[in-house]
Amino acid sequence: MKIRRSLAATIIAIFLVFNVFSILLFTYYTKAEGETSALDYAKQSMQEIVNEKGELIAIRFDRLRTSVDILAMLLEEEIRRERDMPGALEAYSFNADGSIKRKMDSSKPPDAQSNILAVWNEENRDALAREILLTEKIDEPMGIVLRNEKVTWGYIVTGNNLLRVSPYISLDTYFDDSHRQNEDVFYTMADPEHNPAAAAVITKPYNDYLGEGWTITCSKPIYDGQNEMFGVVCLDVSLKKLREEFFDGFSLGETGKIFWLDQEGSLFYHSDYDNLSDVQGEMYDKNIFDLPLSQEERSAIRRAINGQSGTALFGRPHSQQILVYTRIEELDSSLMIQMDMNEFMSAEQFNLEKLMLLVVMDVLLAAIFAYILYWSFSKPMRKLVKRAERISRGDYEVMNEESGTYYEIAQLNDAFNAMNRSIETYTETLLDKNREVSTILESIDTTLMIVDMEGNVGARTRSSAGVSEDRVKAALRRMQETRAPFGEQFVQDGEVYKNEYYPILQGNDEVKKVVICSKCVTDSMLMEKEVQQLEKMAGVGQLSAAIVHELKNILARIKGAAYILSMTGGRQEDREEIGIISRAMEEAQNVITTLLDFSSKSGDDGDVASVGTVINQILLLSKKELITKNVNVELHLDDHCYIRGGGKEALKVILQNTILNAIQAVDYDGRIAITCRGQGDHVTIRIKDNGGGIQVEPKERVFEPFLSTKEDGTGIGLWITKRLVGTLSGSIEIAGGGDGETEFVITIPRARESREDAEDKGSAGG
Repeated sequence: MKIRRSLAATIIAIFLVFNVFSILLFTYYTKAEGETSALDYAKQSMQEIVNEKGELIAIRFDRLRTSVDILAMLLEEEIRRERDMPGALEAYSFNADGSIKRKMDSSKPPDAQSNILAVWNEENRDALAREILLTEKIDEPMGIVLRNEKVTWGYIVTGNNLLRVSPYISLDTYFDDSHRQNEDVFYTMADPEHNPAAAAVITKPYNDYLGEGWTITCSKPIYDGQNEMFGVVCLDVSLKKLREEFFDGFSLGETGKIFWLDQEGSLFYHSDYDNLSDVQGEMYDKNIFDLPLSQEERSAIRRAINGQSGTALFGRPHSQQILVYTRIEELDSSLMIQMDMNEFMSAEQFNLEKLMLLVVMDVLLAAIFAYILYWSFSKPMRKLVKRAERISRGDYEVMNEESGTYYEIAQLNDAFNAMNRSIETYTETLLDKNREVSTILESIDTTLMIVDMEGNVGARTRSSAGVSEDRVKAALRRMQETRAPFGEQFVQDGEVYKNEYYPILQGNDEVKKVVICSKCVTDSMLMEKEVQQLEKMAGVGQLSAAIVHELKNILARIKGAAYILSMTGGRQEDREEIGIISRAMEEAQNVITTLLDFSSKSGDDGDVASVGTVINQILLLSKKELITKNVNVELHLDDHCYIRGGGKEALKVILQNTILNAIQAVDYDGRIAITCRGQGDHVTIRIKDNGGGIQVEPKERVFEPFLSTKEDGTGIGLWITKRLVGTLSGSIEIAGGGDGETEFVITIPRARESREDAEDKGSAGG
């Protein structure tokens, strides 16, 4: 056997080359794709996490600044409009050592009252009494902030070293007499020297004096009428609670770490460093660049600090690190997540030893396959070729193969001998198949006909009202002229039919016969129109959702402004105007809710559908046209107008079609009367307009498809309406009216079977 011309040898060579190449390609692709997918996944998922956490932190501290600004503004108002302060301090107790504290009111919760720490002496007596009474006036606003914001402590420190803390806590166990609160970091950062703009400032983390651990404080300076600093208002946020809220809720793997830095690299938070000290007031003084970092890691962190949002990759021995970061503008800081890329890579990596083992195994399998192929394929095929040559010369002598391995020639010879005997069997099988095809055609819900050019029917599956003698003759004449397939759609006896005609051509391109396919498409057209209506409602829902999204932001800002104005008090006239703003916002929200409710699709067949609600929603959607035409709509809706058992979507289409027809029919200053009454187990809806009446006789013809009295009408709306009323087991009629009036009367059963009940009954009956 010549190897170069052997099919077996060619198959072996192709098998070997293909498998080795496939192994190499698969190895390379798996490794490259795994690394690329892991990197892309890491970048995307970690960037989403760090962006989300950064936005939440920014929102938290923006709300904190807003709250402390409001509290400072309220206290400054009290200071500047102060006249003669009353001197009653009955709620406070004076100790022998000169310290003062507030008596706790057991009838109030701790967050509704505050405690103070101060030292009383003759020099500061009057000033301290004034500060105590002034700061007490914002206990209530401070309590509101504590209840609405996740704040650990709210407190005020004055220039006379008065400390007022909310919620109520015993302060003398945490401070000694020598402690000066007005020298702590939250006070000094807000003084004129460090904060000339008098803005709210955020401290670096420090160990809380009241035992809450590492804390960040938002401080706002308070100035009196002479522009002298009175003190500071402060709100504390526990770093432990920030960590539990923002950083402990997701997994960082074994190598992941999260840290929050300012623009100099000082740490607000680092997952590797926590509870570093128990000393009160000690600052969390740690810089990321003081830690043992590689040069590449330092460069990546510096790029992240100076950037806005993104990722950075840098190498370490035996691993590659990914750093994902985002900037928190409100705090002039950056949030970062760092992980080892090996956590995203597949644990099973191809290496050279595994690759060579696969290649050797592939070669060994190829050798075994070649041996088997030669003995089981090549040698028998050579004998089969010789037998085929004998058969081609007309030698049909039966060949008796030796008993043993090779019997292919005997099987092939038996196949040739059996071929003639099989022809008759195959013919009968073809006839059976023809009968089967005829039976299948009969089962198709479509009329199929074959007619010759004289109109004689050669074959037909079933009769159809859509195939009349006149239509067949007209189709044959057109087919004789065009010799091309065509179709038509028409209405016959209240149903819509679609006919298609296909020519059967002879060798000279003359039409020999015509195949006619006719089908009633009434139900499919109705379904198509219903789908279009539902898509239209979905479009309204999407538009309404977009409007809601935009309006909610605007309403939220108005509501926030109204809330701040209401907290600041003011004149009675101002409070009335604020009330008007709040009621207007509620009305806007009600309108939006109505639009969303109408455009949303009901899901449960057991829902109760309120007819009055649907009518009011349609009138709201049509308000522009009603106002333009100055249409007077009279509504008489019974509270008992509802249907059960589904059908809400059909009810929407029915009422929308009839009400819109009435609106389009009336002229300027027109009148529409809509009445809904619950009568026994039925609901009756009447829609009357004075639009000139229906100019069709008899009037019931308006329910026929494609019949329209409007120039741009399709004639489908009322036809669909009548069919949908039928699906609800109801009826629709046109009542007589005078003076150009038209009245549609729709009657629908109040309760219908749910779809599940109907299917159960159908199954039981079967």
